[in-house]
Amino acid sequence: MGMSPNPLLLAVAAAALGLAGCQTTGAARDVSGESVVPGAQAPGKDQVYVELAAAYLMEGQIGVALAKAQQAVEVNPSSSNGHNVLGLVYERMGEAGKAETEYQESLRLSPDNYYAHNAYGAFLCKQRRFAESETEFQAAITNPLNQSPWIAMTNAAICAQDQGDRASAERQFRDALQRNPRFAPALLRMARLTADAGDYQSARQYLERYGAVAPASAESLYLLVRVERQIGSRNKAAAYERMLRERFPDSAEIQRLRTQ
Repeated sequence: MGMSPNPLLLAVAAAALGLAGCQTTGAARDVSGESVVPGAQAPGKDQVYVELAAAYLMEGQIGVALAKAQQAVEVNPSSSNGHNVLGLVYERMGEAGKAETEYQESLRLSPDNYYAHNAYGAFLCKQRRFAESETEFQAAITNPLNQSPWIAMTNAAICAQDQGDRASAERQFRDALQRNPRFAPALLRMARLTADAGDYQSARQYLERYGAVAPASAESLYLLVRVERQIGSRNKAAAYERMLRERFPDSAEIQRLRTQ
């Protein structure tokens, strides 16, 4: 049985981020506008296959994504980006051993590939190899060529959450949002973090900011229901609950509402 997708590995961003559809020209991008793979770092046929593999992976077309990733490394065995996206595909398939081999090969070929450091860091966190994971995230964050370090910062924060380190997670989410105040994954995570801490006014503000840059998700609507109930805005809570039930009738968030 395959693993569920890592929240941020698919374009860094999951958390129901409304990933962009398949793009056959230019780099595939997530809802924040961030490139999934570096579209200009390795021109050539292999990079075209890399971008196609990433786009199909975001759409959930795993078989096609695998074929395109394999083509990338076939036409250029030295393609660091090709091995990285092949690692992403294998991880999505639940082939952890193959995924790690590809991530390591990607970094052997290009030790400065911050996309690969970020992806490998997220993979290691899922394996609960936290110290190794932090090393990879820091390599991505501190790389002077990385123009979007908030992505790896957000991944590192999520990993801190997985370890139960709320203070570190909050600090790193805030650092990410200082770099990019419109980064939807960090906004949604901070909304959840502040709601869990009982700071519902701050959670509402993060959700409003999230709603300005990303489409509503089951999680964001669930949090809105929860926050508005706690603040005392029953009409707003009811409206968000209707939206959640209409748009995501089979979501886990509906089940959570039924238990409250």
